[in-house]
This record gives sequence, C-alpha cells and structure tokens, in this order.
Amino acid sequence: MTSLRQVADGVHRYADGLVNWYLIVEGDQLLLVDSGWPSSWSRIQAAVESLGYSQAELRAVLLTHGHADHLGAAEAARREAGASVHVRAEDEARVRGRLRGGSSFALVPKLLPRLWQPSALGFVLHAARHGFMTPRWVTEVETFHVDGPLDLPGRPQPVATPGHTEGHTSYLLADRGVLLSGDALVTLDPLSRARDPRLMPDAVNTDPGAARASLEALETLSADLLLPGHGEPWSGSPAEAVRHARDADRAA
Repeated sequence: MTSLRQVADGVHRYADGLVNWYLIVEGDQLLLVDSGWPSSWSRIQAAVESLGYSQAELRAVLLTHGHADHLGAAEAARREAGASVHVRAEDEARVRGRLRGGSSFALVPKLLPRLWQPSALGFVLHAARHGFMTPRWVTEVETFHVDGPLDLPGRPQPVATPGHTEGHTSYLLADRGVLLSGDALVTLDPLSRARDPRLMPDAVNTDPGAARASLEALETLSADLLLPGHGEPWSGSPAEAVRHARDADRAA
C-alpha cells in the first residue's frame, strides 16, 4: 500500500495516478474525501483494510465536486459499503449525471488546443484508461449548504469555492490544521505538469473568473497544510498558497 501515506493526524492521502483521495479517521469510522477514478474502488477497499478497518466502517464519501476523477468510486462505496455520499447542492445534478453539458465529453473541445503538448495528451490518455470518459454517476446523494461543520468524521467545514464546477467545495479540518482544497487550488497542473500552488487551467474550469475569485475564500482560512486534488501536500498557510497561485496565474 505504498500509495497510502499519513499526512496529518488521522488524515491519509492516496495518490491514485494523477489524482488524490483522502481517508479521515475518527474513532471507529472513516470518511473518504473524493473517491478517485471509476476504477478506484478496489484500491479504496485495500486502503481501508490496511488501516485496520472494514468497509462497513467507511461511513461516508464527501465530494469536492462532480468530475469523474473525483466522484469515481462513490457509487461503488454507496452500493457495496453502505456509505452515504455528500456533495454541495449546486453540484448535485452533475454528480447524478443529470447536468446538461456535464459529461466528461463536454471537456474535450476545450482540451483539443492543448493536445499538442505531450503532458496534456498524456493526461487525457491516463484519464481515459482510468474510466474518466465513462463516469459511474451516483444515484443517491445527500446535499448540504455552507452553513457550518458537517456531522461527518473529522467535522469538515465546507468552504464554497465555485469556478472549477458550479458547486465546487473545499473543506477545512480546523482542529487538524488541514485544508482539503480539491481542484480549487492544486499543486500540480495535470495538463502541463507544472508544480507548486496554482489554479487548474482555464480549459477545465467551468467559470475561470469564478475560480480566480474563489481564492479569496481560501486565503483567510487558518491551516498549515494544504491537501489538493492534484499534486503533493503543501506545508504553509492558505494565504501563502494563494499568493503562489496568483503569481503563477499572472506568469501564465
């Protein structure tokens, strides 16, 4: 289980190819934040077991957003482990596969101008091999609005960070000093492979302007570890990470 690593107290990161998902431990229960690719369920099961838990103790899946490399195995976790699946209300239709223009194929026209780059083409092929083009939509979803910590292991506090998708949400684990930023703020651009804190490229953001504006919601938070949807963990405050992201955006 070399891809599973503890990165904070009770927080474990799994680097699943070019995307991350996280297991949060609280007592005898686990919370899965994002669920990788459609092909990730067996790896999630193995990760849960390696921590000494059964899949019945996987209480819930909490999604940052409804792209296929993050909602991936959520439906399998719901069906096979009985885990509830949670997402902010604005992304419910996307997660259920009911959003017009919300399929993975909708990203293809915006990606075409980037495919001359070997790294971008490599990401598209990597994603396709892991089932990105054939999402497994979630049939039963519990939604929430941003109005306080969720009653889930780790007590994650939702932070609305729209732009990558309509309802993209980051999560603050206040008592652990951890910010799970999903794709609102990453440390690896999967298309160019550029590293350090940055926005996702405009080609994969539903609303690039909103994605830039959402950095304001992150920079005021108190944390000392950033856990992104793509890339390595980053030690430092959200404000420092946002400064890096803005600098990278201006230089692009």
